[in-house]
Amino acid sequence: MRNKDSINKIKARISDPYAIENFLSKEDVDHLISLYSEEQDNTNSPVVYKNTGPVTLDLKNYITDLVITKILEKLKLAIGSFEITAAFFFYTETPHIIHNDDTFELPDVYKAITIPLHIDGTAIPKLCFFDQFYFQGPAKFFNSGKDIPTYYNKQVYDYTDVDNIIDQPFIDKHQYFTHLKPHWLQGLSLHSAIDWIPTQAIIFDSVRLHCASDFTQQGIKSKLGISIFTKLCE
Repeated sequence: MRNKDSINKIKARISDPYAIENFLSKEDVDHLISLYSEEQDNTNSPVVYKNTGPVTLDLKNYITDLVITKILEKLKLAIGSFEITAAFFFYTETPHIIHNDDTFELPDVYKAITIPLHIDGTAIPKLCFFDQFYFQGPAKFFNSGKDIPTYYNKQVYDYTDVDNIIDQPFIDKHQYFTHLKPHWLQGLSLHSAIDWIPTQAIIFDSVRLHCASDFTQQGIKSKLGISIFTKLCE
């Protein structure tokens, strides 16, 4: 468990989620897609097929790649010096549910970065952020739920320890959250929804609750992107 001082240090660094447009060139994106695609044809591929659906590929296998190096240098300019706690390609055919991107290596945590690479469809999905935060490690959020398998994260069924909970009904006026049970959203409030567009980078606090919009309702079959999770340098 994080103590109060550690939580206050994280709170002092919290900022609004934002996107950096034209973070990568189209050529950079094509190169990254090719790196991931080559592993699909590799019989000894390090690709991981997660129980929850996504397919991931650890970015550390490509840490000397020129485009990956460019990404890390540009991120340092955007958010300052950091250490990577985890980084991977991810491919998914199902929209992510409510979660944070905290680390098991408490106490410190910093920004998370999502870099969209490819959308199998013509619509633009969203990455949706809530006004709420959770400071006690990586979790998924199922208000009033029970015995929901997550495999990798803590299940949070009671939002008592979620920071900034409100006592108002949640109304999905944009229809972003049709993949979620309505009671999972109770106590939450939508902060923002950022377009998930290849070539840009989306930066946000790892402890902020967020999820994907239900891109399946837009006719999108899958998404491919990169996730990078960080902590501040000592």
